[in-house]
Amino acid sequence: MKKLIHCMLTLISFGVIAQSQSDTIAFTLNRQSNICIKARINNSDTLVLMFHSASTGITLLNETVAKKLPLNLDKSNTVQTWGGTAESRYSKGNSMTINGLKWENMTIYTNENSGEGTDGKFGHDLFAGKIVEIDYDKKQLIVHQNLPKNRNTFAKSGLKIIQGTIYIEASLSIGEDVYTDDFMFHTGYGGSILLDPKIGEKYTMQSRLKTISTSELRDSYNNIIKIETKQLPQISIGGESLREVPVSFAAQSSQIPMKVLGNDLLKRFNVIFDFQKNEMYLKINHLRDTPFAIKK
Repeated sequence: MKKLIHCMLTLISFGVIAQSQSDTIAFTLNRQSNICIKARINNSDTLVLMFHSASTGITLLNETVAKKLPLNLDKSNTVQTWGGTAESRYSKGNSMTINGLKWENMTIYTNENSGEGTDGKFGHDLFAGKIVEIDYDKKQLIVHQNLPKNRNTFAKSGLKIIQGTIYIEASLSIGEDVYTDDFMFHTGYGGSILLDPKIGEKYTMQSRLKTISTSELRDSYNNIIKIETKQLPQISIGGESLREVPVSFAAQSSQIPMKVLGNDLLKRFNVIFDFQKNEMYLKINHLRDTPFAIKK
């Protein structure tokens, strides 16, 4: 059975143990700008998992399962990824604990790649019905029962969840031309912007923008995606405009739409996800003028 995923898989059922009015989880950013959080699976030693806003469920590296956490991986699915298809094994009936929060009856999938220094990743659906604040100034992920009072200092935006992925509206500007669309809000992608080549052709982006690098990406199942990175004059998101932003174009289209805002861009905004009303709040932070990473 095939499942459409965005570099991860969909978790079908889980339960979460009761929590207080707000719970604060410390995180670090790795070199790929991924949000890295300490967690335990079942009775494991401490693992490091990446919070992945463009996916759902829990996925662990095959290497982690082999060396750190024996699981009964007795079932598998064929999955669709950015770079093609792959087989993913999975295990049911697991638990995960993060800083006192505990989820039961979890299905855990496996793949080949995750953010640098992490053992796997987990998705936003673990916080369904909650308010989640990501504060890059304090390096804290805060789970609220209600909207925090400081939301009035943020710019409000709509939030769409399509096939398990969070989308937000943004506008890309080249001269007088503006391309506005809904983009994946993808904390798991370490670049800034990633687009399908058909979008570039439709809006004649590639021929009008300066190439600054060519490189390769590998998706979660080691499929290789060749990309060409160019310099975008401006992107507008959350009431703010950022200039001279790297935008990468894949060499070929994927069955999964490539309209991606990655965390080298998104980390410049503190964000509040309201999963009760499907709304989002953004506020520029101290990382605004940090140089963008360019993969060579």
